[in-house]
Amino acid sequence: MGKRGAMRKVSREALALAEGVFTHAVDLALWFIVYVGEVSLPQSVSGQVWRAQKEADRFLGEINYEVIKNAINTARKRKWVKSTKRGALPQITQEGRRRLASVIPVYDEKRIWDSRLHLITYDIPEERKTDREKLRNYLRRIGCGKLQDSVWMTPYNPIDTLRSFIDERMLGGTIIISDLGQDASIGEEDIQTLLVRVYDLEKLNMRYEEWLSQNDKGRIDHYALIQFLAVLRDDPQLPFVLLPPWWKGREAYERVKALLRKSSRPVAIERVTFLLSSCPEEVKECG
Repeated sequence: MGKRGAMRKVSREALALAEGVFTHAVDLALWFIVYVGEVSLPQSVSGQVWRAQKEADRFLGEINYEVIKNAINTARKRKWVKSTKRGALPQITQEGRRRLASVIPVYDEKRIWDSRLHLITYDIPEERKTDREKLRNYLRRIGCGKLQDSVWMTPYNPIDTLRSFIDERMLGGTIIISDLGQDASIGEEDIQTLLVRVYDLEKLNMRYEEWLSQNDKGRIDHYALIQFLAVLRDDPQLPFVLLPPWWKGREAYERVKALLRKSSRPVAIERVTFLLSSCPEEVKECG
């Protein structure tokens, strides 16, 4: 079954939401273990616990548990989880934490910036169009914005990150990284206006605003948390000084933190906060 094959068994709404954060069913399973670590597997008496949990959680209520169960078996084979007592969920291992920490979007509270803009231009031959598409996807993943065809930009220096990509795919001489210097502008646009356009920040901000309007009741559930992560995954997390005054990303993040602290499920929330706050100290290499 393909990487998205198992995910198709999840209900349509939950699938759309889950795929906003997780590409593979096994990653959803790892998240599930972290979030619902104290809930037993759905068999015998523990099945009652699982059904009660589903009724209390609108996201889990949309999930076909067979997807989770099969994905957990896959995670076990890859040594991302280990078995515990009979009838209980397995525990996530350090390798599993590395995997999950590389998947879950993390809100960067520091966003160190050297006050420069960087351009990435490329000229990859048509016969290597597969590498060209992989480069585009990679540029999106590392937070670059498309300025025009074959020209991308980012406020963060991409040289070290791109060097390994270029070396692995033997693309030397086809990609150029330029430093535009401080106080950069392109045409008549100032840097902030340019970034709003290139990264389509108005549209992304509307998603944050919608999330804020739907989650102002003093509590947060699993569904709302996944919704926030889906927006955060698409957020380029630009330097704070470059964000427009109407930007709601910070407000949404602060509300998530505040609502998590008020949660009635402290054990699960402690695990989730561990992943959301930063890349864990013991798995720094997760990137």
